Amino acid sequence: MKAFFASLLILITSSVVNAQPFGGQRVFSFLDLPTHARVAALGGQVATATRPDGSYHLNNPALTDSLPDNQLSISLMPYLAAAKYYTLQYGLPIKSRGTWAMGLQYLSYGQFDLTDPAGNLLGTFRADDYALSLSHARTEGNFTLGATIKAVGSAIETYSAFGVLADLGGIWRHPKQELTFGLVAKNVGYLINNFGPTDADLPFDLQAGVTLKPRYAPIRLTLTAHHLQRFDISYNDPNLNVRYDLNGNPIPQTVSIVEKAARHLSVGIEFLISRNVHLLAGYNHQKRQEGKLLTGGGGASISFGASVQAHGFQLTYGRFSAVPTAGGSSQLSLRIDLDRLLN
Repeated sequence: MKAFFASLLILITSSVVNAQPFGGQRVFSFLDLPTHARVAALGGQVATATRPDGSYHLNNPALTDSLPDNQLSISLMPYLAAAKYYTLQYGLPIKSRGTWAMGLQYLSYGQFDLTDPAGNLLGTFRADDYALSLSHARTEGNFTLGATIKAVGSAIETYSAFGVLADLGGIWRHPKQELTFGLVAKNVGYLINNFGPTDADLPFDLQAGVTLKPRYAPIRLTLTAHHLQRFDISYNDPNLNVRYDLNGNPIPQTVSIVEKAARHLSVGIEFLISRNVHLLAGYNHQKRQEGKLLTGGGGASISFGASVQAHGFQLTYGRFSAVPTAGGSSQLSLRIDLDRLLN
């Protein structure tokens, strides 16, 4: 356990030292999309959970027990224009110490026309992103440690990028109460090849979170702090909302320390209507501020959804805004207990 946290600290320190400003060149940005409708409805960022009510192992590998053996979770999200985002998660029935799960994330941008400089049609091409992953978690006392290794690629016509990435996470569960603390370093790894000679950053994200359920209240709260490797993640487009002094010089925009800290936070709440019916809602402050830059409103910050389960099935719907100017996106997830279905 000490070796795990030492390795995690080294990776985090290295990533902070080499961190680049937000808004620069990045590859594999699709890894930031919600991996499950429950995650989408809870604000888009989840690093902890008190019970395996959803499929969370692609958010924190220490939560691999969110998919018990032979449970399958499939998600679909129509994205921008003709693009569609799919995820598949499966709890592997491997008889060994700890739990195993596999995952697939696939974003298809659809088919495009291929033309020459004069505009003559030469054919068509596709653009796709994908990530195939394997996760393992092991519990010792109140601590669970997990790791995910994933092969990540992107292809646009004859151009491609490929990398080998890993997620490292740990959680602590209270022995008697529904209270969990977690830490995860996501997308640490190596970019084997890129689309071209241009340097690009991996979508590294250091997250910490807490999930709790008050003993006598039918709610469950989740608070997640994301992108902790860099304190100032605010982005002000110099072409938007520019003010000038009396001499016509642009006035630099400033962001307070409190505002910078708040942009790291995402909060989600589950209303436990019954054992099998949950309503979900979330708020992401960074998405609100980014949405205000483009639209002047904060609608991109609000998410919501619902989850229903019965007879070995769980159906979850989440609604959120991934891109402020594109309206909302809906994600639908179906979880199937294959052992119960086939027996």
